[in-house]
Parts: sequence; C-alpha cells; structure tokens
Amino acid sequence: MVALQSNPSRPALKPPQGRNGPPRRRKGPHLWAILFLIPSLGAIALFDYWPLLRTLFLSMQTTNLFGQPKGFVGGENYADMLSDPDFWRTLGTTLAFMAGSVTGKLVLGLAIAVPLSSRLRGTAIFRATVLVPMAVSVAVAGLAFRALMTPSSGLFDVIANTFGGENVGWLTSTSISLISVIMVDVWTALGFTVLLLLAALDSIETQIYEAAAIDGARFWRQLTSVTLPLITPTLFFIVVTQSIQSLREFTVISVLTGGGPADSTKTLVLDIYDAAFGGTADYGAASARSIVLLILILALTAIQFGVLERRVNYK
Repeated sequence: MVALQSNPSRPALKPPQGRNGPPRRRKGPHLWAILFLIPSLGAIALFDYWPLLRTLFLSMQTTNLFGQPKGFVGGENYADMLSDPDFWRTLGTTLAFMAGSVTGKLVLGLAIAVPLSSRLRGTAIFRATVLVPMAVSVAVAGLAFRALMTPSSGLFDVIANTFGGENVGWLTSTSISLISVIMVDVWTALGFTVLLLLAALDSIETQIYEAAAIDGARFWRQLTSVTLPLITPTLFFIVVTQSIQSLREFTVISVLTGGGPADSTKTLVLDIYDAAFGGTADYGAASARSIVLLILILALTAIQFGVLERRVNYK
C-alpha cells in the first residue's frame, strides 16, 4: 500500500477572497432587525419618554388653563409643594395605603392559596371561584362596594344592625375610610395574587413535604421552613409589583371616596389629578408632583431590591 504524503512545497489552501480582499460580513440581517425594531422603539419613545420629558419641563413652568407653558419658574413648584403641609399628609396617606394594601394582598393571598394548593377533593371549584375578581372591572367593583358600604342602607351596615351593631361609616368616617379603601383594593387584586401563589406552590415537589413530615415537621413548621422559603421569588415579585400598583392606584379611591372624607384617603395620584383638573388647573404643580411620585416609586423599588432580594431563594 502506498502511503499518501503531502507536498511541503505546495502552498496551503486559502479561503476564497473577493476582488477587493477577504469576504465581508453580511450586514443585511442586522439592518432588517434594526428596521423591525424602529416601530417599537418609536412607540416607546412617543408614549413613555416624551411624556416624561414633557412632564419634567412643565414642572419648572407656569401654565395656562390649557396646559401651555407661560414662563420658567425653576424649582418654585417643587418648593411650594415641599412647604405645603397638605402634601406631607398626602404622602403619608399614600405610604399607609401602599403598606396596608401590599400586606393585605400577601396575607390574604397566602391564606387562600395554601389550602387550595392541597389535593383535596373540591378545591378545583374554589380555585375557579377565587379568580372571579380578575374578570371584574376595577371601576365596577368600586361602584359595587360603594353600594355595599352606603350608610344605613348598605348591606354591610344592614348586617351590623341585624346583630345589634351601629352604622360603621365605612366611607364617611375619617378613621375607617382608608381601611375600607384598602380592603376593596385588596379584593380587586386577589385573583391575580392567588393565581401567582398557586403556581408557585404547585411547583414545589411533594417529596420535600414527605421528607419534612418524616423528620417530624408539622403544618406550621412546613409552612415557615419549607413553603415560604421556596416561594420567595414569587413573594418578592408580588411585593414589588403591587407596591408600584398601590402607589399609582386611582380608580378604586376615586370611585369610593374621591379622596375624602376630609382628604383622609387622598393619595399623591389624586393630588396630581386635583392639581391638574381641579379649580386651579395648575399643570406645573401637577407635573412637579408627578416627578416626585416617579422618584418615590424608583426609590422604593431600589430599596426593595437592595434589602429584600438578598433573602430570595432562586435555587
């Protein structure tokens, strides 16, 4: 058999080259990708970044009734806002509403999702029932609860009177109205919260609970040492998203109380609305409050990621 040997004098093969040198990389696909992204990027710039820049610009202007700038005032709108005691009371109400709403959604959502995650017969019916709030408009839910909480004639007061109680004043008492609004806000987001928690609970393998039971862990021990640590990513997601939603909530409060009584349920969003579309129509002051609300949302979200995410178990 004759062995094949390479000829050392023959030059090595080179890749084919074009007339002007090595072949160039095709730029066609990249160009098409950019062209397809232009509509989306344009929509984001038009509906997100332009309103933000416009709001920042108006926050340093005085405006007429039509929102057109009349003159530059710098930080005067911010100074007037920060020196107003009503602003700080509104800010406190906003934070209280957020804290109560997020806490209620987590606690009530877990109280419903944990039993429904069991394999007991009949839980499928309750799973479908608890998702009903997702199908109801927030405005419709607000109108329904306002009718239920009507003084004297509302169903809640009728039930209280039946058992010998007095009219509570769900939406007319300055000490109870904020709690009532929080309750309704929790109800409107209950289906979404329970759905997320059920998905997280169903992803936990049953072998983990079996091993914990063999070690002698009962229900409460399993809940605190097994269940909650394993669903921390979902809990963290709910806290962040619902905190932002609570800070931006307008419909529930507007339909139920309109910020009353005596501004006891007035949040920053309603304050912005009143400044822009109230009697003064001060778009400059409303824009300044909008920028402060944006900063508040960004700051709280950064704090949540910096403090809470360390305890999230992604494994």
